[in-house]
Amino acid sequence: MEAERDETFGRVTVVMRRTFRLPENVEIERGTTSADVAGWDSLSHALLIMGIEEEFGLTLPFDKMYDLANVGELADLIRSLQGAG
Repeated sequence: MEAERDETFGRVTVVMRRTFRLPENVEIERGTTSADVAGWDSLSHALLIMGIEEEFGLTLPFDKMYDLANVGELADLIRSLQGAG
């Protein structure tokens, strides 16, 4: 269960690094928010969501996207949509 959580979070960070062009030395943690990432604005947020949906083969519910407090909650939402709880 923890391995699935870590794998999902890891895949999210890969998409984030690609979207925001973040170098490997920039840490992304479960508590990371948009305020912590240079260049994370409304346009790049849309690109991130599209990248996440493509990476995981799912559609994120629009009504929940603005309730997420951090990257960890995004990974948890993805897992719940995949049925991994």
